[in-house]
Amino acid sequence: MMIEELQLYTTRLEDLKHFYRDTLGMEVSNATDQAFNLQVGGTKMIFKPCETDREPFYHVAWSIPTNRFKQAKKWAASRVVLSREGDRDETYSTNWNSHSLYFEDPAGNIIELIAHHRIQNESDHDFSTQDILQVCEIGLVTEDVLSVVNELQQIGLTRWGEVSDTFAPVGDVHGLFIVVRKDRTWFFSKQKAQIYPLEVSILGVGKLRIG
Repeated sequence: MMIEELQLYTTRLEDLKHFYRDTLGMEVSNATDQAFNLQVGGTKMIFKPCETDREPFYHVAWSIPTNRFKQAKKWAASRVVLSREGDRDETYSTNWNSHSLYFEDPAGNIIELIAHHRIQNESDHDFSTQDILQVCEIGLVTEDVLSVVNELQQIGLTRWGEVSDTFAPVGDVHGLFIVVRKDRTWFFSKQKAQIYPLEVSILGVGKLRIG
């Protein structure tokens, strides 16, 4: 599952533009007072403004080369405060064979850098923003996890790993919907999952509008 485009909403458009461009040093384009594009490897992320009582926030994971996690952590830690779970600021998943770290942007979006060790995508140079390969996860919050999983299966996506009525990964190692029940606390965060609109374009599937 390849995520080609991801559109998210915010009440802090200018803050996010400066954060991704000036703090992280990523490529920002088509910046206006109505939107900006953020190039995340092979995925285009689009932020658009909204007017809501609460600031929308999302969980988004970016894939990095399997052999550059330590360098990516050093790169991130020099720019942002890494999120912690107890005394840890990184995690290893035995089920997924992956290393992850997390941080939040000014709008509270939970950004994950993840190195999947089952993918052969090594790099042979020092880590930079050019090594952020693509958006490989987007959180999808719902009142009924299993119903959403069934809907995603009907459009050709498959479950990936264990599924419960509060958490379900759907897709594959290259791209996943992380389907979670509303009010479930996000991993490495104190924020409880909430439903906010988003649009995702998936290679071979098309554009999905959610929320």
